[in-house]
Amino acid sequence: MLAKHLKNNLIATVISGLTKGDLAFDKCIEVYGICKLGEQGRASSMYSFFGSFSSGSSKEQKEFILRVYKEGNDEKGRKEFTLLKVLKEKNLPVPTAYWFEENHVALGKSFMIMERIMGKNASFYMTDDESAKVIVKKMAKCLVMIHNVELDHIENSDVLLREYKHKQKCLLELRSFINKQCLGFLGFCPPSTRRFIGAVKRMGYLEPKKVPHTLVHLDYEPNHVLLLDGRCIVVDWGEASVGDPAYDVAWTYHKLRLGRENAKIDLGEYFVKWYETYNGQKLVNLQFFKDMVALEIATWCGLSPFHDNLFKNYRKLLALFFGDVVGGVSKAMYVRRLRRFMVGHHTSVWTDINYIQSYSLQYLEKDRYEPVKSEKIID
Repeated sequence: MLAKHLKNNLIATVISGLTKGDLAFDKCIEVYGICKLGEQGRASSMYSFFGSFSSGSSKEQKEFILRVYKEGNDEKGRKEFTLLKVLKEKNLPVPTAYWFEENHVALGKSFMIMERIMGKNASFYMTDDESAKVIVKKMAKCLVMIHNVELDHIENSDVLLREYKHKQKCLLELRSFINKQCLGFLGFCPPSTRRFIGAVKRMGYLEPKKVPHTLVHLDYEPNHVLLLDGRCIVVDWGEASVGDPAYDVAWTYHKLRLGRENAKIDLGEYFVKWYETYNGQKLVNLQFFKDMVALEIATWCGLSPFHDNLFKNYRKLLALFFGDVVGGVSKAMYVRRLRRFMVGHHTSVWTDINYIQSYSLQYLEKDRYEPVKSEKIID
C-alpha cells in the first residue's frame, strides 16, 4: 500500500530528499521498483526502490533504502541519521545516509533515505566453524574501529551517554529489587520465574568499574553486519549510545553463542579473544556486562515478573502469587506476542522464546560461576 502511495503521490518528495542530500544530479527521471523488505524492526519499516537519474548527457541508476520510522521513533531516526553521517565522514564502514525527513506531511511519519548495500549479512557466511572464525575476527576488528571513534565528533554524545546510563540504571534497579524484595514466600511462582529469581539473587550487588566511554552500537551481531567485497559494513544504528565498550562486546558475545550449543568452538569467547587482541587490552567490566546482558535477555523473553516500572504490571504479579495456572496463561500470552513480532526478523532462533529463556537461565545459573574451558577456542 505504501509502495503504491509513494509511486503515485510522493515521487517529488523522494527526489527532493535525494537532491538535497549528497547526490548531485540535475534531474531524477524515475523512481520505481518500490518494495517492502522482509526484515522489519520495532522502530521502523524498510523499503527498497530504484532511482534513475540524468546528469548532463549521462544517466545513472542507483538502489536506495527508504526507512520509515514508526510512531514515537522520530528521535531514534534523527539519531541514526546523524551518526551515519558522522561515521561516514570518518571513513567508518557504514552505509551512506542521504536524507532524513522529520516533516510528517509526505508519509505521515518521519523517514530516511540511504544507500542500499548489496552484500549479504555475516551470518550467511558462517556455515561452518572455519568460515565462522574468519567472519568473527573481521567483526571483532570492525568493532574496535567503532569504539575508537573520538566522542568529540559525535553530536549530542552527552545525550547518548544519559540514555546509556538510564538503561544500565534500570537493570541495576531490577537486580537490586529482586535481591531485596523477592523473599521465600514467592517460591510457589512458576518454575522458570523461580529459577530466574534464584539466579539473579546469586549475582549479588557487584557494580562496574569506571572506564573511558566510547561510542557503542548495542545491537552488534552477524545480522547487522553486511559483507561486501570482503569488508564489513555495519547497519542498524538505532540503539547506538555512548558507554562502556564491554557492554557492546557482551551483547555480541551472547548473540554469537545463541543457537550454537553443538558447535566445536564457542564463537562468543572467540570474538572476545580477538576483540581484546585488536584492542590491545582486556575489558575491565566484561564479566559484569555478560551477566547484565543475560539479565536483559531474560527480562525481554518474559522470565522476569518485573520490568522498569516494577509494580505496574499487575498481570505478572498475579502470576507470582497464584502460581503455575495463571503464570502459564500469562506466559503463553506474552510469548505469542513476542513470536508474532519476531517472525521474519533475522534468524529462527529469535522466534523460539522457550529456547532463549533456557539459554539465559543456564547462563545466569552456571556460566558465570564456572570458567570457560580454553580448549574451546581454536585459532
